[in-house]
Amino acid sequence: MQRNQPQDAQALYDPRAASYDDSWHPRFARHMVELASLKAGEHVLDLACGTGLVAYPASAAVRPGGSVTGVDISSGMLKEAEGKRAANELSAVRFYQHSITDLDGLPGLEGKQFDAIICASALVLLQDPSNAIRQWTGFLKPSGRLIVDVTDPASQISLITFERVGRALGRHLPFYRVPFQKPEDLRALMEQAGLRDIEVISLSQMDIEGADALDAYRSERPRIEKTYSIADADRLFDKHIDHWAASALAGPDIRNEARRLFREQWTKLANADGLIEEVDGVYVGIGWKNK
Repeated sequence: MQRNQPQDAQALYDPRAASYDDSWHPRFARHMVELASLKAGEHVLDLACGTGLVAYPASAAVRPGGSVTGVDISSGMLKEAEGKRAANELSAVRFYQHSITDLDGLPGLEGKQFDAIICASALVLLQDPSNAIRQWTGFLKPSGRLIVDVTDPASQISLITFERVGRALGRHLPFYRVPFQKPEDLRALMEQAGLRDIEVISLSQMDIEGADALDAYRSERPRIEKTYSIADADRLFDKHIDHWAASALAGPDIRNEARRLFREQWTKLANADGLIEEVDGVYVGIGWKNK
């Protein structure tokens, strides 16, 4: 079944916009800005800019003389971003409502190139992340850099299990994490887009009590957040199946088969002790365009 990614994104984020900042997202966005190593006078493209969590800190980092352009498809998220202007009155930020998978179709970007492009918490929502990164690279200046992240496959493990079930049944779900099983998968995708000197960093994503600095979230191995048993399959299926993100598998014509496949896929995740470990982890890739 063909997906409509912009429609998926609007349906997913418009209802969440007002409460989106009440989470770990603001801190993670600041970490993404830190990893971009922005300098005064640089021009930044913030893709899937949401409520401005990257855009406004990035704008502060590139003052004086720099600017930030934010692009997001969700009108609800952009409304929240615009509402922050009063608190960020010195920021040179401009927002556009548009799909990040079709930047060539955005008149406001015509002929522009950027020193840095940041895409936080969004690549795994795209049906063709490889094509997206190739397109974005075209908007980088020579020696510009792209900063992007993907979720560890053992994070939010119920949802990636639903994704595998959806693929088996030919029903699309609004996320696309299966291709990213290890850091090298993100590295390869960025290399295929023509980026060089790629560094992939493993971070914890969820808030760690008492910690805010980026260095506290760096990790060679993602930390285990929860541990499940094989017997938890039905409980987790029932918990998530009626959520919007899994609704393509909830219909009476397919629900029972989806449950069977969920159990099957869930069992495959178990270790030798019969346990399934859910981790808190994300890979952040930083790659540079050739001169």
